[in-house]
Amino acid sequence: MKQKILALASLFLIVAFSSSCIFIGPSIKGNGKVVEEKRKAGKFDEIKVSRGMNVYISQGDETKIVVKADENLLDLIETEVEGRVLKVTTNQNIRRATSKKVFITVPKLESIRSAAGSNVFSETVIECENMEVHSSAGSNIKLELTAKDLNVSASAGSNIKLEGTAKSFIGKASAGANIKAEGLKTNDCEVRVSSGSNIWITVKGDFEAHASSGGNIFYYGNPDHLNVENSSGGNIIKK
Repeated sequence: MKQKILALASLFLIVAFSSSCIFIGPSIKGNGKVVEEKRKAGKFDEIKVSRGMNVYISQGDETKIVVKADENLLDLIETEVEGRVLKVTTNQNIRRATSKKVFITVPKLESIRSAAGSNVFSETVIECENMEVHSSAGSNIKLELTAKDLNVSASAGSNIKLEGTAKSFIGKASAGANIKAEGLKTNDCEVRVSSGSNIWITVKGDFEAHASSGGNIFYYGNPDHLNVENSSGGNIIKK
C-alpha cells in the first residue's frame, strides 16, 4: 500500500511538471484570420510533433505539407526535415489560435512521436511494416493502421488510441498515460504498465503482460498462451 501511495504521488508530480513545461516564456495569440500555406517537403519517414501543434497524417503517393493557421502564426510554425525526421513545432508559445494545423501526406512512415500537448491524427489507414509510436507530456495520438511490427509507448499523462491490425505489438505505459488499443487486433502481444497508467488491448496469440504500481491492463480476446505478472497494486483484467 505504501509503495502504491508513493507511486501515485510521484505520478502526480511527473504529470504536473510535464504539463507546466508545455508553455514557458512569452506567448502569442492568433489574429483569427485563417489561411493555408503549402510548404516545401523533403524526404522523411518519421514525424515528431511538439509544443501544442495539431497534425493530420494521410498516406499517399506524393509527399505534401500544408499549414492551416492564423495568418500571424504562419512564420512561427516550423516544418523542418532533419535527416529522416520531419519536425513540426513552433518557435514561440501559442496560447490561443483559431487554427494551428499541419496536414501531412507521406508515402511511407516508420515513426510518429508527440510531446508537450500536441495532437496527432491519421486521416487514412496507415499501412506499414514496422512502426514506432511514442507520446509524452500530455500529448495525444489517434491512429488507424495496418502493421507487421508495432512498438508503442506513452508516458507523463499522454494518450494513444489505436485501431486496425498488428501481427506483433509491444506496448509500454507509465506515469498516468493511457494506450487504448482494444480496437487494434494483434496476434502476439507484450505489454507493461506502471505508475497509474492503463492499457487496453485485443490479442489472440501469445500474450505477455506486466502490471505494477497501480497500473492496469485490460485485455480482450482469448490468447493462445498467457504469461501475466502483477505487483504493487497492478491489475491484469480480462474483458
